Amino acid sequence: METGTMILGFLMSGPKTGYKIKNITGKMMIAYNLSLNQIYPALRKLETANLVKKEVVFQTGKPNKHVYTITDAGKELFQQSLVGSSNPIDYDLDFLEKLFFFRFLDEKNILRQFEQEILSLDEQLEDFEQVKSVVEQEGNEDGNFIYATIVSFLQLLRDRYSAELERRKKAYASSGE
Repeated sequence: METGTMILGFLMSGPKTGYKIKNITGKMMIAYNLSLNQIYPALRKLETANLVKKEVVFQTGKPNKHVYTITDAGKELFQQSLVGSSNPIDYDLDFLEKLFFFRFLDEKNILRQFEQEILSLDEQLEDFEQVKSVVEQEGNEDGNFIYATIVSFLQLLRDRYSAELERRKKAYASSGE
C-alpha cells in the first residue's frame, strides 16, 4: 500500500497531525513504519489533490499545529483501495539478492554471511517477542493476524537459511577432505 493511501486510512478514524500519524505507525504497525520525511510530502500531495484538508491551529509559544482531515473524495478513494486487487508481493529480500552473487565469495565468507543473516533474523524475532503481549492486548484481529504472519515469515526464513547453512557446511567439509 502506498504511503498516501495509508495516511488516508489513518485519517479515516479522525483528524490527525503528521506527528500523530508517525506515532501511530511507530507503535501499531509492525511491518511498516513511516518517517516524517515520508508523511509530510505525502500529506502535501493529498492536500493538493483535495483528498485531505489542513487546518492550522495557532499555538502560543510553540509552532502552529497542522491538523489534517480526510475529505469525502479521500474517503471514497481509500474505500476503493481496500476492495481493489492487491499488488503482487515484492520479493525484495536483500540477503537473497546478495546470495545470487555468493559464487564470488570463498566458502568461509559464504558461511559467515548465512550466520549473520540468521543472527539478524533471530534478533528481529526477539524484537517481535517483546511486543507480543502488547499486540495481544491492544491489537484487533487484523493486527494479530499481521503480527502472526510476519513472525511466521521470519521464522520460515530463519529455518530455511539455517538448513542451507548446515547443508553447505557438510558440502564444504566433504569437498575439502
